Parts: sequence; C-alpha cells; structure tokens
Amino acid sequence: MGGKGVVSYTLASHLVLLMKTLLFLLLLQQLAYAQAPAACGCSQNFAEARRLLETNYSGYRDKVTAATKPRLDSLTRVLQLQADAAGSASACQQVLQQYLQFFRDGHVQLSSNSSTRLNNDSIRAYYANTERLPWTRASFRKYLDDPSRPKKPLEGIWRDGDGGGYEIGIVSAGAAGYQGVVLKADSIFWVPGQVKFTFTDPEAGPAVARYYMRNHNLESRPVRVVSDGELLINGPWYRSYPRPVPMPPAPAPFSFRMLDDTTALYRIASFNGYLRPKIDSITKVNAANLAHTKLLIIDVRGNGGGSDGSYGSLIPYLYTNPVKEASAAIFSTPENNSTFSGPMLPGTSASEKKYYAALKQRLDKHPGELVSMAAHGKTYTIHQKRSHLHPEVTRVAVLQNHFCASTTEQFLLLARQSKKTTTFGENSAGVLDYSNVHSKSLPCYNLRLGWAISRSFRIDRGEGIDNVGLTPTVRLDPTTSDMVEQVRAWYRQRK
Repeated sequence: MGGKGVVSYTLASHLVLLMKTLLFLLLLQQLAYAQAPAACGCSQNFAEARRLLETNYSGYRDKVTAATKPRLDSLTRVLQLQADAAGSASACQQVLQQYLQFFRDGHVQLSSNSSTRLNNDSIRAYYANTERLPWTRASFRKYLDDPSRPKKPLEGIWRDGDGGGYEIGIVSAGAAGYQGVVLKADSIFWVPGQVKFTFTDPEAGPAVARYYMRNHNLESRPVRVVSDGELLINGPWYRSYPRPVPMPPAPAPFSFRMLDDTTALYRIASFNGYLRPKIDSITKVNAANLAHTKLLIIDVRGNGGGSDGSYGSLIPYLYTNPVKEASAAIFSTPENNSTFSGPMLPGTSASEKKYYAALKQRLDKHPGELVSMAAHGKTYTIHQKRSHLHPEVTRVAVLQNHFCASTTEQFLLLARQSKKTTTFGENSAGVLDYSNVHSKSLPCYNLRLGWAISRSFRIDRGEGIDNVGLTPTVRLDPTTSDMVEQVRAWYRQRK
C-alpha cells in the first residue's frame, strides 16, 4: 500500500489463512489423532484459550469492558469447574465453545487439529464417544408407525438437501424441542446413532440449533420451518418419511450457465483462498459468454467467506467507479504477526507478497498496537483501468443470505458501491468487523483455537455489521422455491 491511500485491488486484499473450510480440508488430508497424554486435560486447554484470546484477539478490548467483565469473570469461574471435570475431547469442546460464545464473533473458533495422515478407522475411533441416542433406522420407523405414541409436528426422517448424504431422524426432546439423530451418513465422520443437532421448538418462537458440523465442530444455527416437509438448519432438509416431499437436486457449488441469450447465472459457493484458481478459471473460460451478457446474476448464498483475492476476477464486471473501502488494523503481537511470514495462498501475486512482507515489518515495529493495513490512513481506494472493464454487462444482481459471512461480506460491501449492482435476498451473517483469522494448537485433545487478528475501522465510524449483517437492496422471501426467478422478474418489471 503506497501513494496517497490509493492501492490496486491485489494489495488491498485481506488475507484469511485458516477459515473453517481450510481447517476441515487439512483434517481430511493430513491428520491422525493421537490420544492426549494422561497429564493433559481440559484445564490446560481452557487456560491456554484464555491466554491466547486475552493476548492476541483484536476484539478483546472492545468486548471485555468495565460493564461486561463481571459477566465474563462469572462465566469463567463456572467454566473452570466444568473444565476441571471434563474427561473427554467432546466434553472439553463444549466447555470451550461456551467460553467462545461470550465474544459473539464467528472468527473466534474452535476446530480439530493433528499432524499425520488419517485413516477411516482412526476417524471413527476419535469420534466414538460423541453424544448418541439408541435409534436405528428400523426402530425409528417403527416408532413413527406406532399410532399409540403421540408425535410432534416435525418428528420424522429427513434428508440433507445440500448433497451431504445425511439421513436424520428428528425426534421429540420433550417440551424443549427436538433432537436429530443420524440414521445414515458417510460412516466415517458420522455413524448411525450419533446426535447431529438439537434445536428448540419453532412453534414457541425463533428457534436455534446446536449443530455439529461434519468435523464435529459445534455451531449455533437458526432454524426455520419453510413449509410442511422442508426445514432450514444450516441448509435445507426435506422430510422423506412419513409424508415424503420431493427434494430438489443440490445446486453445484461452482457453476456458470446462460439462462437466456443475455442473462448469466454464476454460482460461487466459497471464496476459500485455495479455490481462487478455480474461480479465476471459470471466469476466464466464460469470457465469451460474458461478452454478450446484459444481466449477470452472482449467487453467493451459503458462501461463508475465505480470502478477498478469490473474487478479484469478478471486480472488472462490477466496477463502475473507484471503490472506497475502510481498512483494518492488525493487533501486533508475535503470534499474530507470524501470519504474514507463513506460506501464501495459491495465486498470490508478487505484489501481494511484497505488500505482506512490508506489512510484517511495520507490525514488528509496533508491538502491542493496532497497526493499519493501509500504509497511509484508515481507508483505501480500489481503481480499475478502463481497458479492463466490461461495460457490456449493464446490470449485476448479487444473491445473498444469512450464511454469507466474512470475505463474502467484504465482497458485498464492494459490490454495493457499483452503480450497476443490486443485492437481493436477506441479511448476511454479520461476521466481518474482526477478521483475518490466525490459529494455534491447544495443549490437549488435538483441538485448535482460531481468533481474529484485525479490527475494521468501520467500527469507529459506527458502521459495524457483526451479528447484524448487511441488508440487501431488495429483500426477497428466502422460503420461496426459486429466488433466481424472483430476481429476473424484478428486472423485467423495470425494463
């Protein structure tokens, strides 16, 4: 970053090294879990997690104030007792997640960690002691078919609409809500009988699920009853028994297709930095189609973020004028600064590498301070050369939903400044004010803690979006069957 606060896009890109998707890929490719040594336990993990956040988390001083510290101290005392008593990885994970939830930041995260290659048996063994219910597919169908046992409205067998291959039995958990038990899965990370999620009763008000991701990381997810036989819990679920409803095919995570002679639909499910070459390739291969596209619909629903560089090839199609962005400041500590001396993501340009090297030098000179990522000021401007632009694309629609987070929200902030772009859908997730994730292994149970190392200058301007999200220009009903067609209809009405 140089000059008068004006930078090229690549130098303005905010590096996100270890998001949850990346950690999951590492889990698949590298890991073999070892048993924690006898002297190692959850108390050590809890102490180290507290130290890492207090020392390095860029939002700690905003979140822990004179007004909130008594509540955190009280929570810490309770969780310390639970940590002392926790005797397994899953029990420890629940203790740590309760502590992390205090900060209400999706970039403060817990994941699995290891160092050698996994085999299927070791994966099953590692997750063998997770919460279970004594149901099989046969016994659960027998329960559903028994007229003498009253059923709650959502009890039944449900299938994963995102193509994950899960079949879940949703069963009453009393007045409090429901539990979802695995009846069919990959039989490696998840096996029949394990509890996939629990959620409060939607009939009693807004419902929230305690949802275990594929690698068993615990997340909080909203629950929405879309219609009789369709639920949204971290994606769509469809009832297959009793009273089955048709399940539409899962959308391809990355795809480009022409809907008519002048309308294109570009689906991008992730901005993970390791997928940047794939996104760039799709954009390049479809250059001829884009040359006669008048309306470009970019569907980023469900895109949880990644690295800003991953959407670089899209900018020339959106750009109409210089884009002003709030920069962010890195909280300078030895652990945080090490982010910028590690390996770069695929596709990182020479100018980006030079920028990160210079940034690390500035960080190392100011330990314990928030250091702007922009060399000058608290904002930067993105310029595009006129020869690189695509005026033939006269209208751009961006489809968003409440799963759009982090880098995807940075993309939305950029897209909203284009005079030809309109955003559609529902509020985004609201996980961006504190970003650029760094992580470190905890002492025990092969767990890893991630935290945000940067703090956006938008916060000081009263423009923070965490836990609120970005409002779309045009709000659409997310429960309707075809949001893409809603977008096209909106433009047809304005011809």
